[in-house]
Amino acid sequence: MDNEHTEKTRLDWRILFGVTVTTLWMTTGIYYVTRVVGWTQFQSLPTADIGSFFEGAFAPLAFLWLVIGHFMQQKEITANTRATTMQEQSTRRLELHSRRDSYFKLLGLVQEQLGSIAGFHYVSVFGPTGSDEVTLEEFSTLRSEASTGDHSLFIRRMVSAAASNRDDAEAVTEMLFGTEIRTRHSDNFKRTFGRLLDAAESVDTDNMLREALLEGSAAGLYYRIIRHVAGDEEMDPISGIRNTIP
Repeated sequence: MDNEHTEKTRLDWRILFGVTVTTLWMTTGIYYVTRVVGWTQFQSLPTADIGSFFEGAFAPLAFLWLVIGHFMQQKEITANTRATTMQEQSTRRLELHSRRDSYFKLLGLVQEQLGSIAGFHYVSVFGPTGSDEVTLEEFSTLRSEASTGDHSLFIRRMVSAAASNRDDAEAVTEMLFGTEIRTRHSDNFKRTFGRLLDAAESVDTDNMLREALLEGSAAGLYYRIIRHVAGDEEMDPISGIRNTIP
């Protein structure tokens, strides 16, 4: 704080230079009039000559201060430009921070939506209309568990089912796209997660968030499985082998 105050109150060297030159110039002029011309003779000069004398005497000073003022103005412009740039950078950081906050709020809602989509897909595959391995009562219990905060419960179960049948391409395809309802759920999950990835790219220039979602989450793995089965991705995300599932 003291350094900032000192910086503000310290005179610029250009002003000190101008004051010094002006003082020397004025002292020299007074000395010239006093010792060389004499005040008596100077006062007896015609008014036009006195005006010409002062014009010639002060013209160099006027030019000097004009130049000093120009450089001082350039300094102020540079300082204002620097301040404006810093303000713009600060505004960008605040905007990015605000966008990230909004994204993470959105992330929680979308993860809940993805879990709900996977839940309906799960009951379609393993419920009464599917293999009948899960009753509606069991499904309701699982949904209650998922609603308490474990939004990826059904996603993990779908990933586990796909992994268990990774050697049976037809079974995985049937599970994800075997009926119109399952196809709709798979497409809905893929579209929603894809938009989440696009939003992650807009708030994270290093793509760390996108990679974490795609590579380090159950939803990302399930998204890649759906894309692989749909033919949008060559690499099988479960086995790491290309084209194991057509």
